[in-house]
Amino acid sequence: MAQTNRITGDTVFVDRLIPQGGIDLPANAVGDDEFKIADPLSAEKQQHQHEKTYAQASAATAAAESRVVHVVHGATGELIAFVAGLVGPCVGDSTVSVNLKKNGTTVLSSVVTLDSGDAARATVAGTLSTTALVAGDVLEVTVTVSAGTGTLGTGVFAHVTLHEDSEA
Repeated sequence: MAQTNRITGDTVFVDRLIPQGGIDLPANAVGDDEFKIADPLSAEKQQHQHEKTYAQASAATAAAESRVVHVVHGATGELIAFVAGLVGPCVGDSTVSVNLKKNGTTVLSSVVTLDSGDAARATVAGTLSTTALVAGDVLEVTVTVSAGTGTLGTGVFAHVTLHEDSEA
């Protein structure tokens, strides 16, 4: 059976401490202060949060289109959130639908539908049905419009939040 030794009080090591088998640190023992600008933590050891925004011109009438917003470079990743909105709302029975796709397939339980009930610049959250990402995945925002007998809104925008681990 291994013997446990305990050192209490402040201890100063003049040279290096070389543990065999690792060190268990208490929760919150390492924070921002422990990472120095002159000796930063390398990108390969970090998880990255990406905030990607898709937007049509603010004054432009909503138009159907698809646009790539991100290509995953990390070994793995996770979709965190997706929201969409209009700068100027629809009038009458017009609707604008916004979808988030991964490699051409939706990742939402249903598209985000924006209509006359949504306020200007308000965001409507999409429900993610798939969140897993891997290197090479392509994220795309697709907008479809239905003018009906009303007026389409203006300035379609969408925002996706995702995390990526270090590169493969």
